[in-house]
Amino acid sequence: MRDPDVTRLLDRLQRRELIQRQRQPRDRRVIRTRITPAGLQILSTLDEPIAALHQRLLAHLGPERLQLLNDLLEEARAS
Repeated sequence: MRDPDVTRLLDRLQRRELIQRQRQPRDRRVIRTRITPAGLQILSTLDEPIAALHQRLLAHLGPERLQLLNDLLEEARAS
């Protein structure tokens, strides 16, 4: 039987010390996952390339439509 893909991904990240997992004492089925400082450092290196990609892909929309898109995405996330 194979572990689910997410579990295998988390196993790899934990072996690289990029995340920590903690089983909850009240319900041992629940496992909380937190990113480590090393994981945050790797993520920070992605900020600039991702922003550049978004700029390249979405620049044709212009500032007003980009703001509208952002507002709609925020609204969708909140509900």
